[in-house]
Amino acid sequence: MVMSACEWSELLDGEDDSDENDATPPAAETNVPGLSLAVSTRGFDATRSALLDAIANRANLSARTEVDHQANARNANLSLRPTTVLFVADANRESALIAADPRVALDLPARVLVYRDRDDDIGVTFSNAAYLAARYDLDEVENGTLDALDDDLEAVVRAAANTDLKVNASAAGIGQGEGIASVVSADDFNTVVNRLNNAIQSRDALTLVDTIDFASRSLGRNVGPSTLFIFGNPNAGTLLMRSNQTIGIDLPQKMLVAQAEDGTVTVYYNRPAFIADRHDIDNRDDEVDTIAGLLAEIADEAAGLSVRASQASTADQ
Repeated sequence: MVMSACEWSELLDGEDDSDENDATPPAAETNVPGLSLAVSTRGFDATRSALLDAIANRANLSARTEVDHQANARNANLSLRPTTVLFVADANRESALIAADPRVALDLPARVLVYRDRDDDIGVTFSNAAYLAARYDLDEVENGTLDALDDDLEAVVRAAANTDLKVNASAAGIGQGEGIASVVSADDFNTVVNRLNNAIQSRDALTLVDTIDFASRSLGRNVGPSTLFIFGNPNAGTLLMRSNQTIGIDLPQKMLVAQAEDGTVTVYYNRPAFIADRHDIDNRDDEVDTIAGLLAEIADEAAGLSVRASQASTADQ
């Protein structure tokens, strides 16, 4: 089901806001591929504050962007238990990873999710090194980079939760490039970036959360033009999180524009069905299909495919 941005918003507004779709497992029983998790000994607010302090205490890390999913849900007249995701930047290691495989920027900066489950336990979780290693071609990454990033994320999560990891799930079953959609453009990098920005900004249902120019943060490494857009619609994301809060670590949506060494410009994004499957959400098929249709529409606009299709149609008339 492919729908316009307006139709997307209309479909999702007024969705039943009962708890019947809530399949979020107890935090201690979470089993999401490639997810590491600690169950905090603190309350939600204290855990979040401790996480921010732990990040600030590490010279190589910084808290870049925080998305309060609960507040966004409230603004959309929906309810959601406390759920927030923090983007944790490490420019040095990000650059090393992106130099090996530009697509990894879809999972960067690293993210830490803090949420309160139905039993009032607080989960603190992040996508681990096993997940990144399985999903991307990181064979050429600098030795120790991935493990060092993983160690830092584990350290700040342990500090926030005041306890050791409870879950350290493998990424078994996830293959390289799995769940990543790509659209190649015939246009130059800046043109595609500008069109993507316009495509997002022109849709009232969407909010642009952040834009990250990874090439400007490359610290001398061979990182080509690479810009990530982080955006979303609480009407859509909240319903997915109401089925399983852990999907909040993969929200908001992200779309990457990257230029290869040969000059080819590609738009990448995560397929919503892959993200839903990762978090074992099987009761939101209509919503997932609708989001997928909108993302495909936006990617085509950015790549210029819709413009060319319109021109071709006009020429045929």
